[in-house]
Amino acid sequence: MNRRLWITSVIGFALFLLVWAAMANGLTKAIDQGGLRLFDSWQWFDPFTFLGNGKTIGAVSVMLVICLWFFRRDVYGMVLVAVAVGGGYGINEWLKHIIGRARPPHAEIGGFSFPSGHAMIGTIYLLLLAYFLAQTRTKRGERAAIYGVFGALALLTGLSRLSLQVHYPSDVLGGFLLGGAYVSACLALYRTLVERRERL
Repeated sequence: MNRRLWITSVIGFALFLLVWAAMANGLTKAIDQGGLRLFDSWQWFDPFTFLGNGKTIGAVSVMLVICLWFFRRDVYGMVLVAVAVGGGYGINEWLKHIIGRARPPHAEIGGFSFPSGHAMIGTIYLLLLAYFLAQTRTKRGERAAIYGVFGALALLTGLSRLSLQVHYPSDVLGGFLLGGAYVSACLALYRTLVERRERL
């Protein structure tokens, strides 16, 4: 399991770098413009953007930390949530300022565009929720269903940024890839520490 997580993380980071390079060299321009036109009329995605808002992520993350303490006394899990969500936010902001990509022309919010914070941090905290919820189930089908539901919510969160016209498709794709890669690395490290503690 840990090995698969590390492999997933490395592949995700590599794909993110490819998307970044393609965007920086103008290779995503046609797809970005076409994607914005396509999603402009799909307003039903808009409400899902609340799942990636800072307040929503903060509230859910705090509740997850509290549950990990009261129901499992999982200190490593609590640190995992803080490092994954807080660290992911810091990395996202750092990259946005380094890359400095402007948002789409009609975006009504400020800040930089690549990678999408909603897509990245949404992916991180929703997959963390899926991971801990899946651990409460013994049947593989039930665990797969949990991951499917939370994966779909992460996808809808990212797509809402396109329907709202505040990100380009490559921003959202980059956010998904980096978020998935980072949370996979965090989970791999968490599992390694937990397994080491259990052997002591």
